[in-house]
Amino acid sequence: MWVESIIMPREDDLAPYVPAPQRDRRSGLQSAMDESRKLRDAVQRFVSAHDLSDGVKWLSEPGFLPVITIHCTDFALARLREAADFVVGCAAPIDAYPPLVGTQGQVAPEALLTSTLPHLQHRV
Repeated sequence: MWVESIIMPREDDLAPYVPAPQRDRRSGLQSAMDESRKLRDAVQRFVSAHDLSDGVKWLSEPGFLPVITIHCTDFALARLREAADFVVGCAAPIDAYPPLVGTQGQVAPEALLTSTLPHLQHRV
């Protein structure tokens, strides 16, 4: 079963809180994107180092927040939770989501055009 999980960087509880200095939003945005990229790279290194590639279906791209979404197996989720560099949560099994595409078969184009076919022939 595939599971969607959320991964965030682990915070150091020993370091005292120091508020960030005021800075330009552009540099703040760039540093946030860099932190997100570093987190994704750390997750990719962990997956490769622990031979979990078969247990990972999808890994989100880095964004403005240091949060990565991953679709993985239960085994890969358990191994990712052992990592010291990041915290891994669990959103929901992928099977719990409703399908985005219906399970009905394809409809032949002729079936859609049968009612309008006489009107089209008169116009030609």
